Amino acid sequence: MIRHPPIRGRDWLVALVSAAALLWINAYICRDLFRNPTAYMNSMHGFWIAMAKHGGVSWFQSHWWPYWDGGMPTEFTYAPLVPSLISAIVAATGIPHIVAFQWISGAAYCLTPVTLFVMAWQLTRAPLSAFLAGLFYSLCSPTQLIVPDAAFSWATLRDPRRLYIVTIWDDTPHLVALALLPLVILLLWKTLETRRVRYFIPAVIFIALMALASTFGPIDVVVAAFSMLFVFPRSEWRRNVAAVAGFGILGYALCAPFLPPSLFRAISAASAGGGVDDVSGAFTAAAIIAAGWVVLWHYLPRWTTDTRLQFFVLFGYLTSSVPVIAAYLHRQFLPQPGRYKVEMEMGLALLIVFALRPLFERAPRTWQAVLLVLLLALAGEQIVNYRRWAKAAAQPRGMTQTIEYRASLWAEQNLGGTRVMLPGSIGQWANAFTDVVQFAGGSWSQALNRAQQEGDAAIYYGGSTMEEARRIALAWLTAYGVGAVAVSGPKSEEFWKRYTHTDKFDGVLPVLWSQNDVTFYRVPQKSASLAHVVPRAAIVRSMPIYGGDIAAVERYVGALEDTTLPNAGLLWDGRDRASIRLAAAESRVLSIQVNYHPGWHASRDGKPLQLHKDGLGLMWLEPDCAGPCEILLDYDGGWELRICRSISAAALLTLALLPFLARRRAA
Repeated sequence: MIRHPPIRGRDWLVALVSAAALLWINAYICRDLFRNPTAYMNSMHGFWIAMAKHGGVSWFQSHWWPYWDGGMPTEFTYAPLVPSLISAIVAATGIPHIVAFQWISGAAYCLTPVTLFVMAWQLTRAPLSAFLAGLFYSLCSPTQLIVPDAAFSWATLRDPRRLYIVTIWDDTPHLVALALLPLVILLLWKTLETRRVRYFIPAVIFIALMALASTFGPIDVVVAAFSMLFVFPRSEWRRNVAAVAGFGILGYALCAPFLPPSLFRAISAASAGGGVDDVSGAFTAAAIIAAGWVVLWHYLPRWTTDTRLQFFVLFGYLTSSVPVIAAYLHRQFLPQPGRYKVEMEMGLALLIVFALRPLFERAPRTWQAVLLVLLLALAGEQIVNYRRWAKAAAQPRGMTQTIEYRASLWAEQNLGGTRVMLPGSIGQWANAFTDVVQFAGGSWSQALNRAQQEGDAAIYYGGSTMEEARRIALAWLTAYGVGAVAVSGPKSEEFWKRYTHTDKFDGVLPVLWSQNDVTFYRVPQKSASLAHVVPRAAIVRSMPIYGGDIAAVERYVGALEDTTLPNAGLLWDGRDRASIRLAAAESRVLSIQVNYHPGWHASRDGKPLQLHKDGLGLMWLEPDCAGPCEILLDYDGGWELRICRSISAAALLTLALLPFLARRRAA
């Protein structure tokens, strides 16, 4: 391993100027993000803002999230780092949530090239090459040439893809994790090289922050660590594997409350349910990558003995192979392989610049000067080009005039606490503006209730004929206690327009509101309550599959509409408590149209009652009431989340004690 001498004062000055230049270039390009209330309705920006607006103390203590998909633990909404940062900024400054979100987006955009430079410079002691790598990453999108987002076009090569995905798409959490990745790489390298605790502790913390920022974060860490293990001496393999395992275990322990095992099961179920891309070729994709790795590692030491360059090559290979194999061989072993293009661009920036560095250093000084002038001239053109694009993209937009805002506000003002189904981008933004309780609105990728996701798809796409589509949609809506449904027609401003039969409710359901081809319909209900007394035989026993027989759902709906059965009134007391009052329910059961979770507990007169999960993923219980009675529901997160919080506290204590233990061992 190459061990560099200590950094001198002049080198620090050069590095500081280089980092400042990269920061200024990126800040100059995206400066409108820090001052304009810009939002794109075809994004998940409203999703993160809603989490920030309604999260409150849920980041520190388990609370129920009632706003999406029939309810879920707050931990299941999505990675909490960006929403909690938004909340903190709003609390400190009083600025609107959308502006705070854009500050974070702008900061992630500006800091990623800077952290990339810091990592490359610290590992190689080559400030010029590290600066060029940061500049390359700032101003080039090589993936548009290798694996373009759409059909290849020369015109797209100059487009600012990274800025596009952070402003117009919804990848800010991903980019926040990516901004931390170079620091994690540097700290991992320093720890394996020196075995010092002062590098180990911040590495673990940054790994945890990456996991809390995005589900892509932990995968990025695994890719970097795996590449790193192969360039360190084989004699240290076992020690290094143990150290990397320590990073992973402690990093996960720190963020365990937001990544409980049940969440991984939900993500796996979402993938199996067809929400993600086809993963049938996962083994083949992994085998192809492994074969390429073996060949590359066989010849790499013959090409260069520089371990830093070897790492850049391996890291670039792994980050590139995921989207390339998916694009050209139609195989994948990671969900959403196209999302790894930003990692690919980081890997290519390091690989291209440092692979060409020996050739540049061997060139005559005159050629070096000419080449640098040419590169800086091209960079200047790109800065101007990126700035023009950013200025146009970040123009202020009046959100109160959008259909997303108007429809959500009308629903809140006119539908009270009724559960509503809002389509597409309206649902994505509704809770950024209001407290509306939605049937959908959440992220399919980690949905708590797969049956609810099946129902969501059936309402949009179910049925081959108009009559069948209507029957299926009404069955699912009623089964989940939806009192109103909004439909976006082909001429609506709503972005995604998912309905296949947009007129299936016309003339059948009462129209409540209609503007700009978005129509709200009332769904008939015997009772607006989410609690119902039904016969035991009406409970759905197994999960209905979208496109399959829904006779069990319709049988349950028939019981909900049976006027001979007594009513049950459910009254919420905050998010985590509810009371249900009902008349005699002897020989019948109580169905509660709230997603089941072990964190919910029921009692009557201080006596615990057993909550069960039905085939729709909802709760039911046996009240055993011979006369009028009251059932109390209470949510505390459950034993799993309590254990995870204890593990997190133990990990924090371990990190705090590590410096003292290291000193005692050294003594």
